[in-house]
Formats: sequence, structure tokens, C-alpha cells
Amino acid sequence: MFHIIVNPTAGNGRGLVRAAHLAGLFESGGVEYSLTQTNAPLHARDLARQICAGGSRGIIGIGGDGTMQEIAAGIAAASEGRAEISTPLAVFPGGSGNDFVLTAEGIHAARTYGTRNHAAAALAVCNRVLRGEVSRIDLLTANGTAFLNIGNMGIDSLIVANAMRHKRRLGRYAYLAAVYSSILEYESLPLTLTIDGEVSHGRYTLAAICNGQFYGGGMHIAPMADLRDGRITLCLVQAMSRPRTMMIFPSLLLRQHHRLREVCFVQCSSFTLNTPDPQKLCLDGNLYEHSSDITFRVKPRAMPIFI
Repeated sequence: MFHIIVNPTAGNGRGLVRAAHLAGLFESGGVEYSLTQTNAPLHARDLARQICAGGSRGIIGIGGDGTMQEIAAGIAAASEGRAEISTPLAVFPGGSGNDFVLTAEGIHAARTYGTRNHAAAALAVCNRVLRGEVSRIDLLTANGTAFLNIGNMGIDSLIVANAMRHKRRLGRYAYLAAVYSSILEYESLPLTLTIDGEVSHGRYTLAAICNGQFYGGGMHIAPMADLRDGRITLCLVQAMSRPRTMMIFPSLLLRQHHRLREVCFVQCSSFTLNTPDPQKLCLDGNLYEHSSDITFRVKPRAMPIFI
């Protein structure tokens, strides 16, 4: 049996429309499936864990990047202590940003999912899961919590928190709308970083811990990140004045942020950051409270996904 998990609030209801189209295709083809709607934060994680415990041909997640993060975390948690993760994930984007699919399947596929032709998008996913072809990608963890795309701390987390107020009205543009108001209230963070055992100290505007390349509704934060290279790609931005901070996001849109002197990239297999005060950590658009140390690790080619 295939198991569909849909976030009913994703994309202002677009997820539900897409779930109905996919369910119709399964029914017409005699494919056994179940469909469950999430009803609270972390519900998708708990559902995925329960599904894996009972066995599944695959989980189809319908929603945004945050929904996929919860499902991936549930799949990974259900597989603790096992040699490998056996339940594959199919990503059916239905949220406002859908950044993970830009790296996983390319811009052309992302445009297909972005279309208002929900029937065509559902057919593409249906064909993919029924073919049954699976590829494995790297999975990142933050203190054991799995995520697929990008974790971030600093001004990014504040922007995500502010963007949530505008998400229903502005969709994928909510992140951009929150950028400049967040810059005005943000102060750089003192961080202690341990990268593959080497320790450094400094003040930072943001730290992005990347498996995928895109976040924030299509901003190309880590062009060199690769879902299958067994490495974490870090984008670190040292403390900047507010006027210079305002340059980051236009430069991201133009793919020129690497030219800013405060920006550096590092590739590693493990990364720990320490903050003196509790901060918000963002994992694929979901905000988590944390204190003290956060250790990020990569599990090479751990997550099976339908291709």
C-alpha cells in the first residue's frame, strides 16, 4: 500500500486539490492507498513513523518543504538501529516555496509542479511512484532530527518567523516581504563553530547548513551543494552593517552573493555551532527552539526517494 500524507493548509489549499487528483488516479488504476491529512505541527512526522512501523510501498508527501522535513524525520526515526532506511519518499510539492525539488529534480520539474494544472502534476507523481525507481540521497541531521534541504540560523530564522505572518496572503513571496523588516530588528550572533574538529569564534549574520541548493522561494544560497556527495555545504556570513546586510538578498537573487567579502563556503562532514543564548533554528522552513550546542551530521545516501 502507498500512503499519502497531505498538509491541508499548504499552498492555500493547493495540497488538498493535488491529493484529490492523485487519489483519483490510484483509484482508477486499482492501486491500494491510504490518505491522511495533517492537523498540527509535527503530525506528519508522527504519521510517517507509524506508517513505516506498519510497512509501506512508499510515502507520498504533499505540501511544502516543511511538510517534507517532518515526513523525512519520521521515516528516519522509524529506521533507527536498522542497517538502512527502506521506505521511499515521493515529494509532491504543494506548498508556497518548494525549494527542495529545485535541487532534487531540477528547475524544469519544479516548473511542472508549479503549474496550476494539478491533474498533470498528479499524473507525473503517479507515474513516478508506480515505476518504482528509487535513488538515494544524503540526509542531514541536527541533534538527531533529520532534514532534507537546508538548516539555517541567524537573520534567516527571524525572516522565516516574520514570513509566516504573510504566508497565506503572499505565498512564495512571503519570505522576500519579510526580509527588510527583519534586517531592521536583527543583531548579529556570537557563534562558536566546530567544523570537522576545528574550532573558531566570531559574530555572524547567518549560517546556512545545506544539503540542497535553494531556499527562501528560489534563492540560490549554495550552488555547489550536492544531494549525493556525502558532504555538508556551509554558507557562513560574518557580521555586517545593516546597509550591507540589505545587499545579501538582492545578491542571492542575482547569484552574486559569493562576491561579498563576508560570505564564505565550507564543505565538511560534521559541524557544531554554539550560541550563548537560546535561538531559533530553521530546518526546511520549520522553526525549532534550541539552546547550547547543535551538531549537524550527514548520513550519506541514506534517504530513498522515488525518481
